[in-house]
Order: sequence, then C-alpha cells, then structure tokens
Amino acid sequence: MEMMHGVLTSLFKIDTEKGKEIGSAFTPLCHEFNQFLDLPADKKDMLLDPILSVMKKLGRIAEAVDRYEILEEEKMENLIKRAQKDQSSVILKHEDSSTQLEGAVEDVINSSKAALDAAVKILKPLWGINLTTYGDAGEKVVKALKRNIPDKFQPNIITLAEVIQECSPWIRLIRNLRTKTEHLGVNIVSPLSVSITDKLATKEYPLVDKSIPAKEFVNITYNNIFVFLQEFIVLSLGSRLLSGMIPVVVSGEGKNRKFGIAIKTVEAQDPKI
Repeated sequence: MEMMHGVLTSLFKIDTEKGKEIGSAFTPLCHEFNQFLDLPADKKDMLLDPILSVMKKLGRIAEAVDRYEILEEEKMENLIKRAQKDQSSVILKHEDSSTQLEGAVEDVINSSKAALDAAVKILKPLWGINLTTYGDAGEKVVKALKRNIPDKFQPNIITLAEVIQECSPWIRLIRNLRTKTEHLGVNIVSPLSVSITDKLATKEYPLVDKSIPAKEFVNITYNNIFVFLQEFIVLSLGSRLLSGMIPVVVSGEGKNRKFGIAIKTVEAQDPKI
C-alpha cells in the first residue's frame, strides 16, 4: 500500500477561545457561500486566499489581546510588591513603562490595519476591483465600488457601502493611532503605576491616547474588527449571489452570528384593474 505524504498546517491559535470564535465564524464563508455565487469557477477559487488571510490577521489580534491581559496583571502584581517594599518616608508613585505592553497594543493596531487590507482583496475576484489597502478608513473602497460596478448591480452593494461608512469613524481612529506610533514615534500607552498610602495600594492602569483603558481598548478593537470583517466579507459575497438570493443571519448575535443564504422576498403588487 502506497503511503500518502502531506503537511497539516495550523493557521492560528485555534485552541484558544478567540481562535475558536474565528474558526467558527469565518471558515463556513470559505465554502458555504461559494456554491451560490454567480461567478466562474476560477474566480470562486480566488476567494479563499483573502478570507484565510483575514482569519490569520484576526488570529494575531486575538493573540495580542490575550498577551496584553496576562502581561498587565503580571506587571501590576510585581509593581505592587516593589512599592510595598519601599521604606522611604516620602510617598512615591512607582511606575512601569513597559515596552511589552506597548508592543501588544501596537500589535493590535497594526494587525487590525493588516486585516482590513486583506479583506479588500476579496473584491478583485468578485468585481475586478484591485485595491492594495483599505484606503482612507474605507472611503476609497466605497468610491471604488461605485465607480467600478455596473449600474444594474449597484443595488447589490448599497448595504455594504453603508456599513463601511458607518464604521469609518472608529476605523479612522485606529489609522490615526497607527500613524502616531509608526510614523511619528509617539508613545500612546501610559505607564502602569502604584502608590502606597497607609499600606493601601492605589493602582493606575495604562491608558491609550490618554483616554481609554488599554485593556478595554484592545478588547473593543478586537470585537469591532471581528464583527466588521464578518459583515464586509458576507456583504461582498452577497453582492455576487445568484439572482433572487440574499445573505441572512440564521442564528446568534455579534461575533457568534451564523450566516446563510435565503430566497429574496418579492413584494406583492396590486393587481391591475
């Protein structure tokens, strides 16, 4: 009997809770929609790579979020121990300007941008739209959709364009934070700090851009990008479904939504008298 040889590759940390979320949310989109698309076979085959790339980028965001949460608690515990050993008569604030925490936040931001850039590649096999990045917080994507898709198909991308524009403000925030860190060299993450007064520890956790707790920021970013990319991919695929079919949510909410295909409801017309 001839033995078969191959390589089994793990795309991301599927064994984590976030990895399982990513797998269950995006894997079905690779094949379940495929059979209902009004595209030649070679174009359908080209849809797999962008979706897998999005999943891998989401996996990196998930890993960075988990890493940040673990590091923040570990470093706060160590900082409290250090502050408690301080025997000076002056009340001092002990700080930890951690490059590891900064790195985890920056990884969330950079991977979010990379995930968006990967997502727009799905528009090339669908509509022949070749975008290198998710430009101008999505405004360039909307312009490309309206400019390149024939008039008779424009109704198919109305909802997609609306979702892109609705999400533009927070995606623009991510882009601006990336500009600060990558191009301007600005540190957007404040340090951990602890003050001991009467043996009680006053803890201050890192903020992003002096406004939002870093732990909250990385989790909100992960949740937002996850849900947005679900909608972006589903609505993009939906724009090329066979006539009379539409994408629908069949169960769940938010990141746990499951998508399927439904027959488009046809409004009854009044009979002519």
